[in-house]
Amino acid sequence: MDYRKDIRILLTDDDEDDREFFAEALADFQFENPVEFCKSGVELLDRLYNVNLLVPDIIFLDLNMPILSGFETLQQIREDVKFKDIPVIAIYSTSATEDGVKTTFGLGANAYVVKPIAFGDLKKLLKKVIETDWKEKMENVRIESFIISV
Repeated sequence: MDYRKDIRILLTDDDEDDREFFAEALADFQFENPVEFCKSGVELLDRLYNVNLLVPDIIFLDLNMPILSGFETLQQIREDVKFKDIPVIAIYSTSATEDGVKTTFGLGANAYVVKPIAFGDLKKLLKKVIETDWKEKMENVRIESFIISV
């Protein structure tokens, strides 16, 4: 695998089972830093503004959350210049709707993924995301390569 071992990954998802599934899928990667989890968009924003914590290298953001949706959370993240260089991967639990894809692209997400049901597919998807050169991809944003799938 060709990825940085020191990468800091943060997943925001209100579903505990999905967070556990995600953590299990990432366990084989043996990162130096533990994967962080937030349960809501509000918790994620509080986490990002905590000056005592390092900013994550990549954020996985569930779009379907109560109180502050992933769409609203993404908008707030992108409104702050401090977070402009953090890749945000929008996650949708059922399917890639044209509206969802266009909306997240317009709000500044860096990629869109549909949560895989199979554990092996989730691992493959995460591998693709983690091995992506986000600096290069963020400089050449195209909707044609916005959806990441296995």
